[in-house]
Amino acid sequence: MNAAGHNPFAPASAEVARSYHGFLDNRLVKLAPEAAPADPEAEVAHESFRAMVMDDPYPCVVGRGLLRRGDYRFGAYPELGTPASARAVAADLWQFIQDFPIRQETFASFVACYAGPDCADERQFEELLWQQLQLLHDLDREHHHWNPIVGADPNTKGFSFSFAGRPFFIVGMHPASSRLARRPGRPTMVFNAHEQFNILRENGLMPRITQTIRTRDRKLQGYVNPALEFFDGDHPETVMYSGRVPDDSWTCPVHIAARTAVAEGTER
Repeated sequence: MNAAGHNPFAPASAEVARSYHGFLDNRLVKLAPEAAPADPEAEVAHESFRAMVMDDPYPCVVGRGLLRRGDYRFGAYPELGTPASARAVAADLWQFIQDFPIRQETFASFVACYAGPDCADERQFEELLWQQLQLLHDLDREHHHWNPIVGADPNTKGFSFSFAGRPFFIVGMHPASSRLARRPGRPTMVFNAHEQFNILRENGLMPRITQTIRTRDRKLQGYVNPALEFFDGDHPETVMYSGRVPDDSWTCPVHIAARTAVAEGTER
């Protein structure tokens, strides 16, 4: 694996603008590649996203809690589905993984907000979300193996998206979403660690949290998200990533490949 402290995705060129921000002492600050005042674009995107999540009755009480505590990192990137945004997100997501090891008492998420595009509908956003995840995976497999605790087939139950050795459940959001709880001002992807959900299940907390979220979602939207029928069954979690309720013929378009031969011979 890569040596501790070395970010294999850190861009060598200033053309790839990183946007690694934290909410510290009630203000957004840039943390990497060096400490600095928040980027203006990130401040605008963050204020909009935070206002959405902290407004009652936003359903996800876990998300509200970590935003309240500041246990998250936030970035504003170029358009969704582009190589430029993938390279910047890869560097910042790797840093997030180092900053927030999995702990029983601390849940954390990484929020990537994109400059666009203005998606016409849920299907367009879904296509771009998977394009972005494919680009991230193609970068990642040059340096890391897929995490063995989760499956690598995105069309099979047990899959979670692995990056830098950590599996994630992805929550996609965009202004054209049919779900009010997934309708921020810009296209957004939230990376939630797979192990955090396992901790909730092991501690017996998942049923109560799930019920609370569904009650609040019904209060906000008027009815519970129909996509949860897929989550409760034998479907892969990928059907939940974009927020669009898929039809029976849907298959996940991302292709998971083995770690590249070049990286296999270049341990750092």
